[in-house]
Amino acid sequence: MELNYDSIFAPAIPIDIHGMKILRQPSDAKLAELGVASWPIWESVPRKFPWKFKNTETMYFLEGKVKVTIGEHHKEEEIIELMAGDLVVIPKDMKVVVDVTEDVKKHYYRAPEIVKS
Repeated sequence: MELNYDSIFAPAIPIDIHGMKILRQPSDAKLAELGVASWPIWESVPRKFPWKFKNTETMYFLEGKVKVTIGEHHKEEEIIELMAGDLVVIPKDMKVVVDVTEDVKKHYYRAPEIVKS
């Protein structure tokens, strides 16, 4: 299955922070439409680490909290807190620092990598 990134948030308008799109508390119908329950699950205990997204990634947080700093945006007001109930799309090649502040459990979907021949 491949997600249609143009319609993930329709008709809602997501929060857009430096290219990261966040929808707080999407409806059960939207989650079902996206097939979220069939996506793999990732879990983590509190820790902090740098990460670069090699592909566009969509995630839905089931539990916990994470603070994310995007690339060179290190100002306190630009730290993004993601938590249970958030549907998030992070674009390919985005560099972040992830700070898991509460045990996290999330579903995630990574866009397939396109291999050019």
